[in-house]
Amino acid sequence: MGVTGSGQRWDQRVVALARLKGTSTDCALFEAELQARGWPVLNRREEQVSVPREEADCRYTVEVRFPGSAIRASTAAREHLEVISDRLVLDLVGEAVQRVERDPVDLPVWYVYRPPAAGEQPAQTRAGRWRGSVAAWAARTLGSRDTGRQVRAGSEEEALILAARSLPGVPAVAGPSAAVAGPSAEVAVRRSMDVTPPPPPSVWPLRRGPSRRMGMMRFPALVGLVCGAWTAGLWGAGPLWSVVPPLPFLLGAMAAALMIARWVLPELSGAKLLALGCSAPLLAAAFGAFAVTTAPDRRLGFGFVVIGIGFGYLVLTGVWLWVRQSRWALTLPWLLPALLAFLPGLFPGLGLSLPTFYLDAFDVDMEDVEVPAAMRLLATFRLLAAVLVLLIAPAVLGYMRHTHRMITGSWVGYTAVAFVSVYALMAGVVGLAFVSASTAGQKAVIAAAEGGTPSRYYGIKPEWVCVRPVKDVAQVPVDGGALDPVRPYLSLGDAGGTAVLWDPRERAALKVPPSVLRLVPVDDPRGPCP
Repeated sequence: MGVTGSGQRWDQRVVALARLKGTSTDCALFEAELQARGWPVLNRREEQVSVPREEADCRYTVEVRFPGSAIRASTAAREHLEVISDRLVLDLVGEAVQRVERDPVDLPVWYVYRPPAAGEQPAQTRAGRWRGSVAAWAARTLGSRDTGRQVRAGSEEEALILAARSLPGVPAVAGPSAAVAGPSAEVAVRRSMDVTPPPPPSVWPLRRGPSRRMGMMRFPALVGLVCGAWTAGLWGAGPLWSVVPPLPFLLGAMAAALMIARWVLPELSGAKLLALGCSAPLLAAAFGAFAVTTAPDRRLGFGFVVIGIGFGYLVLTGVWLWVRQSRWALTLPWLLPALLAFLPGLFPGLGLSLPTFYLDAFDVDMEDVEVPAAMRLLATFRLLAAVLVLLIAPAVLGYMRHTHRMITGSWVGYTAVAFVSVYALMAGVVGLAFVSASTAGQKAVIAAAEGGTPSRYYGIKPEWVCVRPVKDVAQVPVDGGALDPVRPYLSLGDAGGTAVLWDPRERAALKVPPSVLRLVPVDDPRGPCP
């Protein structure tokens, strides 16, 4: 990413031929806007007029710079000029636009090293000659005598000239001069692992293009990951043909990977191209299947792989694309709702929200049950995970900005982002957190009514107990109903000197002071208490 003189970042450069019809005032407004945006004016040609205030055509050749993807870059440059024309009320037309593409040749890399001196007497013994051969091999292959300098050149002669060239602040190295080419006694060059000879100029690759194209291999790999997890999740759950639905998607991912490999490395063919193209989706599919089969619950493993890796990657990438194109003044209002969830200490009741919805199914208030601080912190993290679904909105905005969909007619994009924000907030906080806690409470009530023991939920440990009053039952203060020592009750906890017992027969909660009775755990709640 480049940075203009005004501090604005850019990824794309587009040369635009713009025609401005107006007076000198219009030209001054347009040129001031170009200077403020850091867009250089490459050429300016104005039609001669006899009267200074008369309108004339002025043609500019401007280099438009902006961040984002190369996709729709030419269209984005034209829309940027239209935004300037509309905002400054100018008669400005972008007549021609063309994206600037610059990609240097990836020249061979040479490493500079110091070979043994030419005037050194050879060793007389066999062991000495063997050590000399090993030292020479290590210098050429392993770089044991490297000087630390690397050069890029198309031939060894050019590499030697660059190796001996003096650099500011670096000691000079003896070697051939620019006028005299030949081997040097004090410096030499080598390829990595002594690979010789260098490739011919006809096969030198470009430096940026192939790496960016190879980066597209992550999309077939992501599809392969999902297909592998999907297949493993369906394996054994039905007949053999039930695992067929993921296979077309996996074959499509392999075909896309082959096309990308052919695009990046056109010199490959046959088995090498097939192996390179199919390796990424197949390895990703194997990892997804392994993650599902090793999980305690296959359905949980499939959901974790697909949602946690695929969805998480897409959302975080979109947020990163959004942040890198936003100023902090615009970014902080979006990030603050998500960042507040990282500060549970500022909101003591935040970790009690999930247990509150859980206990509401038993018709019990949160104040009657004490939840440990560690469990409140875990409940806060669960709520945090639900709040992070809100990041879908800035992720969508990031992808739209990266593909230049928010230049003209941005109100449509912001409307869509607002809708996604509300939906993500409802689906995340309400659906994944509050509704989930309420559903867990309702399932616990059903399990207790059938005589089962509900599972623990963030510090709430349901347990079947029998009540042993230390004095007459009639003298035990009970809030919420009558206490029957013959029947077992479900203990939900206590707080402030009050124990909460849930009666499965009456489906009501009783509040009693634990100081006037003893609670004895029982294994079988279906029978009477002894």
